Amino acid sequence: MRSSIFVAFDTETTGLYPGFDQIVEIAACRFSNGRMFDTFQTLVNPMRDIPDEVVAIHGITEEMVGDAPAGDDAVRAFFEFVGVDPLIAHNAPFDERFISFNCHKFGIDAPGNAVYDSLLLSRRLFPELNSHGLASLTEVFGIPHETKHRGMPDVIGLHGVFEQCLNRLEKINVLTRDDFDRWYGDTIHFSPEKYDLLVTLPTDFKPLKDAIEKGECLEVVYEDRSGARTTRRIDPQGLYVAYGNLYLTAYCHLREANRNFKLERIHAFRTVDETTCQNFPDHA
Repeated sequence: MRSSIFVAFDTETTGLYPGFDQIVEIAACRFSNGRMFDTFQTLVNPMRDIPDEVVAIHGITEEMVGDAPAGDDAVRAFFEFVGVDPLIAHNAPFDERFISFNCHKFGIDAPGNAVYDSLLLSRRLFPELNSHGLASLTEVFGIPHETKHRGMPDVIGLHGVFEQCLNRLEKINVLTRDDFDRWYGDTIHFSPEKYDLLVTLPTDFKPLKDAIEKGECLEVVYEDRSGARTTRRIDPQGLYVAYGNLYLTAYCHLREANRNFKLERIHAFRTVDETTCQNFPDHA
């Protein structure tokens, strides 16, 4: 497993909403046997303004991206760097959506690389931890990560976190890439075909968008396809549009997996304390 080649990658964006928001940075590193041996980084011109509150998070200003390549050139260069190697990202559904939307927008053929989510990995392998954010994990594991929410520092931090995951996988006898794939289950893939016409975020859901941006844990009342309603505790990861509908993607504590929630089926929501969210069971 350690000898397998992976590419860790990260995107920085103007916000959480693919289509309205755009990529401003892509970074990646290729590694195996615990060693990074190739890197990729580019700023991206989003062709729109970067909100001040977002600049305050990642520090990427409009002046910095003025001469940077546009999204189509940046994504093509990223795919050329990646080749056929498997990918890993922290909160991978977020990064996948933005890359996939650019493929949809610019008519780029998306490769079939498997994309693994290190956030999901850390939840499964280190359930004793109170937080699984990248900054928290690098602090717990003593991984240098002074500049947060920038592409290359986050990718380097992610590489260190993945090495810690490999250590624990070895303890449960997951030793080869085949072992890992069986243990991990279904991976993410770039899926530009899911994007359709953009829709407007309903006013009633603006508090939900604000909660996502603040990284707050939520309790939602959700109606499934059968019409049954359950109260679930979730860690939101972002909003996106697919097939003309708005979705919230989140880690669901009830299912212990990443799930997509159709916004129109969320009948109520409130913020809850993160510790409570992790330790209090979901209920019908």
